[in-house]
Amino acid sequence: MNIQRESMSLTRLLESATIMKKLLSVILFSLALFSPAFADTTEDVTEVFTDADAPAADQSGPSNFHGILGPALFSTHKIIGDGHTVIGLFPLILMRYKDIAYWNIGGGGVWLLGTDDRSLRLGAGIRTRGGWQPGDDMELAGMERRKGSIDGYLNGVWKTPLATLGAHYYHDIGHVSDSNAASLRLSHIFRINDDLRLTPSIGATWQDSKRVDYYYGVRPGEVLPSRPAYTGRDTINANAGLAGSYLLPHSWSLLGGVITTRYGNGIVDSPIVTRRYSTLFYFGAGWLF
Repeated sequence: MNIQRESMSLTRLLESATIMKKLLSVILFSLALFSPAFADTTEDVTEVFTDADAPAADQSGPSNFHGILGPALFSTHKIIGDGHTVIGLFPLILMRYKDIAYWNIGGGGVWLLGTDDRSLRLGAGIRTRGGWQPGDDMELAGMERRKGSIDGYLNGVWKTPLATLGAHYYHDIGHVSDSNAASLRLSHIFRINDDLRLTPSIGATWQDSKRVDYYYGVRPGEVLPSRPAYTGRDTINANAGLAGSYLLPHSWSLLGGVITTRYGNGIVDSPIVTRRYSTLFYFGAGWLF
């Protein structure tokens, strides 16, 4: 029996490794479609759906692939530069393969270990991180480009009757800033009826000084009379949100929500940051399969 279990575990790990390679190509393709302006703000949204096996944990059918595909409208407040609102229409991608792999707008991963009832799972994945260019905002004129990168991460999800706890640890495997980050999130799915589900969540994200300094710091060569030098430091951002989904006839669904982030002092003290709070609204319709 032990030999059989070890064989099954090895098969699962090999299957996960193969899927991870395919995930990378899918994610790189989605990167070409997605604006860096939204890459950081959507991570909180996609983590909530990933923890909940979204868009519908009870989907069934002959295919091993399940998810939702369709267009979505995103609106968020920039915190760098003039702090104006950015609106964009982008593809809504939330997919999973069996109970092994998942991918979304800007990242994906595989589940490597877990209990039989899937109440506790451990996995690994990759996600994108957006950068910015001086041409994105007049307030950033004279500064050097901050490149986007790819984070590798380890994550765990623990589901209980009261709430779902999700934890992530990230490292910049693109070696742009060689930085680290971590997040904790609590959420709970309320099934209002057979069609409507609401998922409130609260969370916190820690970013180390390297990450904050690279994306929000001001280097000596970038200093202006109105823009003093700034060296970033560790910070913790807090957020709260509400995600919802509504099933429509003919395998379609509406998906939307709002999430507000309060940025920590390590970011807000930067002279190029003009907002402490940023709110992301999103709404879309997609085909469930």
